[in-house]
Amino acid sequence: MPVNHFTDTTGFPPLSYELGFKVGNTDIPDPSAFSGAESALDTMGERDATGYLHRNMVATKYPLKFEYENIPWKTIMDICALIKGDKFNFTFPSPFEGEMKTIEAYAGDREFEAVRMTDNRTWVGNLKFSVIQY
Repeated sequence: MPVNHFTDTTGFPPLSYELGFKVGNTDIPDPSAFSGAESALDTMGERDATGYLHRNMVATKYPLKFEYENIPWKTIMDICALIKGDKFNFTFPSPFEGEMKTIEAYAGDREFEAVRMTDNRTWVGNLKFSVIQY
């Protein structure tokens, strides 16, 4: 079982790490929702007079999107610190390959929302970000 690197979760349900997401060597909690795609990257693609496609596919890339809802503010800050760099290794469960996949990636758009809880001391928030393969 992965080690919970996000320890300031007092008053919150325990974070789950079952799916195996990682930034570098650090486990990150399972998101509330995630989506992705397997995208073909071509350098050329055109159809001839018969309609046949001539293409030069050079790579397959994985753009991914993550959403976390109602998680501790400290956890949001910890995740954002991990995805801040110019590039990082990112591990995720690939439904296309049926196993864990590690890619070299960077974080695209990052959005957060923070809400103060009724006790006026605890902040909870939502985080959305994308991970894009180099």
